[in-house]
Amino acid sequence: MKSKLKVLFVAAECSPIIKAGGLGDVAGELPAKLRERGADVCVVIPGNKDIKIPARYKTDFPVRMGSRTETCIVREAAESKVPIWIIDNYHYFGRSGIYGHSDDPERFAFFCLAVFEYIKTFEPNFDIVHLNDWHTAPLAMLIRENEKKTPSLSDISIVYTIHNLEYQGISPWDIFTLFGVSGDVFTADKVEFFGSFNAMKAGINYADIITSVSKTSAIQMQTAEFGFGLEGVLKNRRDSLRGVVNGINPNVWNPENDEAIYVRYNRETLHNKKQNKTGLQKELGLEICDKPVCCVVSRLVANKGLDLLEGAVPDIIREGGQFVLLGSGDKFYEETFLMLKKRFPGSVSVNIEFNSQKARRIYAGSDILLMPSRYEPCGLTQLIAMRYGTIPVVHKTGGLADTVTDEISNKGSGNGFVFSKYSLDTFTDLIRKVFSYYRNREDWTNLMLRAMSRDSSWDAPAGEYLEIYGEAVEKNKRRKN
Repeated sequence: MKSKLKVLFVAAECSPIIKAGGLGDVAGELPAKLRERGADVCVVIPGNKDIKIPARYKTDFPVRMGSRTETCIVREAAESKVPIWIIDNYHYFGRSGIYGHSDDPERFAFFCLAVFEYIKTFEPNFDIVHLNDWHTAPLAMLIRENEKKTPSLSDISIVYTIHNLEYQGISPWDIFTLFGVSGDVFTADKVEFFGSFNAMKAGINYADIITSVSKTSAIQMQTAEFGFGLEGVLKNRRDSLRGVVNGINPNVWNPENDEAIYVRYNRETLHNKKQNKTGLQKELGLEICDKPVCCVVSRLVANKGLDLLEGAVPDIIREGGQFVLLGSGDKFYEETFLMLKKRFPGSVSVNIEFNSQKARRIYAGSDILLMPSRYEPCGLTQLIAMRYGTIPVVHKTGGLADTVTDEISNKGSGNGFVFSKYSLDTFTDLIRKVFSYYRNREDWTNLMLRAMSRDSSWDAPAGEYLEIYGEAVEKNKRRKN
């Protein structure tokens, strides 16, 4: 293996250029850390109307999509530590919103085909192509199914990361035909899924190594409960499946230099966190007091455990706590929590919005983060909260199980609280225990200090990915031989 791997990191979003969720953070932070560790990494993302950064024109070329041709324009971000290439096309990407369009399968098919043509024609020397989620997964199929026509493609090793198994890019046969590969590929052992094309299945079956964003989720996704219909496919590839917990940027998420919070603090000046609590209570119209403030910063979708949160709010208020929610999503849940705000004025604050600055003030001003997710592939919110000394209460699943150590069963060495059985009774019982623990100020302070001390940086994950890249290269060599 070469000492300096050349890596193309392919994703649908990349912070801070364009971001919808955790994938954007990963694409914005992991490649930068890999470059620090010596890898030659470039990122490629689709264009978008909301991308406002200056970008230099690189090239343009035709992209064949079934029986017609579209034009791809490639630009490079002008001011970026990591080279970022933007794949543009007015028809597909001259609009706002990364996801949620009716033609998303076709849009991302174009993206994959355009990246494939660019690799084949202009940048043929990548050692690793690192794909992320369903939007980029068909690129693995394109590379492997075109090796006979273009033998140099066989030198590319493929790593495919599943960030969220629930969203698989399932689409009709018509989308599959756009890729120009043989109809023999449309089989159950490759990309066919109950008569449809499954983009994620292409990534799983064609990659040299598959990764999940936590070690626990890599195990859970092989079960019927968490496999979303692909558990059998993943079991078949379990020897190539790895789990790597995501990291966060400790410089970006740092109460010592965060300009968005009321008063800055660190482990030595932890007493200043109380002023952030008072400031938050004033801003959100809550009673100013020393009641434990429980926060939720989340997309409002069912898998986030919103049924448990809805049921727990009355208990939280009855037990002497306050509740703060920031997020948006499913209208049913938005209205449900707004009703709770009306029911408990001065004790509940519900903020239906995406507001990154307010989120920082909530992390800094809250005591407890609630994350009772049904499943959570990794989760970054609990990592961010711990940086701010806000203690996570989580369901034992996915990355939450890998990153939060239960203080009750590990007295004096925990960094949060964990419950195993997904039920309202179990969740509210734990909250009552946490409130009791909160009232012991010495124990709670030590718990905050341990949470703030957790190393959630990208250092260890980047090292694991470099090892995985090396493994993928060796695996691909064996495949070719």
